[in-house]
Amino acid sequence: MQLDGSDQDVDRFAQLLQDGGVGIELLSPFERRMSWDLFGYSGSLSATNLRSGIALTAARLRWEQSSVMVFDNSPSRLEFVLSRGAGTRVRTNEGANYVLGSGVFHVGQVKRPVRLECDFSERSDGEFQEHICLNIDGTRLNELLGTQALPASIERVVSAAAAYPRLEQPMGPELFRLLDEIVYCDARGISRQIYLEAKGLELLAVMVDRLEDAERAASPLLSPYDIERLERARRILLGRVEEPPSLPELARRAGLNEVKLKAGFKTLFGSSVYAYLRHHRMEEAHRMLSRRLYTITEVAQRVGYANPSKFAGAFRKQFGVNPSDVS
Repeated sequence: MQLDGSDQDVDRFAQLLQDGGVGIELLSPFERRMSWDLFGYSGSLSATNLRSGIALTAARLRWEQSSVMVFDNSPSRLEFVLSRGAGTRVRTNEGANYVLGSGVFHVGQVKRPVRLECDFSERSDGEFQEHICLNIDGTRLNELLGTQALPASIERVVSAAAAYPRLEQPMGPELFRLLDEIVYCDARGISRQIYLEAKGLELLAVMVDRLEDAERAASPLLSPYDIERLERARRILLGRVEEPPSLPELARRAGLNEVKLKAGFKTLFGSSVYAYLRHHRMEEAHRMLSRRLYTITEVAQRVGYANPSKFAGAFRKQFGVNPSDVS
């Protein structure tokens, strides 16, 4: 499938899946949405062109069987990608690979044609994976920011020699909130375009601020090697939410000593290892409860709490409400 980061991707994807289970809906003169339910796959994909120069795509995907899809990507503008849900392994024809999902946002740019192979592992939990992709030209981003040069972290992506350079950061509460507000937007009529315009600009502002904060925090204190190892520690931690590793085990697996792990994690991610894990657990719990996918006891177990009372206390401490108020 050929992709170039434009709203025409919706039509190309629909043509690829020519079947009775696919439909396209025109939500406004600026937005189209495709939905499908076929071959063990279901979901929806909407694409919107905003007046600010942003192209905004939101998707919800669910699959029941293991498969691999291949996409041929044309050179594109800068892309900011938020993702939540089970990780999908993505590989490029140049040998790079990353995981899409797990509460991480990516910044990248396709410099020359590149082939992406997306590996969807078999799943039985029935949950959706959710994505937002925001595309914008670097010059237009400078105009919106009122600057002459792009932020240093984004400039490294633009100036990199690789066909598809990327950087990634963990999503925090603000980005999880914006993902929900855009993916599950229920505005209709003429107000929908205004709503998405505002949310697209807010999303861009939050992501740029997050990148700038991480740049300032990490550059004087942590080496590129340290940052790579700490990112590895974060991925290991989030991959074992139900049974997290001890600090010595996490440090060993990440290739750091325990002192560097604790100090570096707080510097790079803004909290201690287990405070970060606790926050992630509660965000995942809030998402599951708000979608009414499981009972409160089941949600507690899925985020690593054997005792529902302790889960309720931690939930109340973070959100100020009881789990039952959400579910």
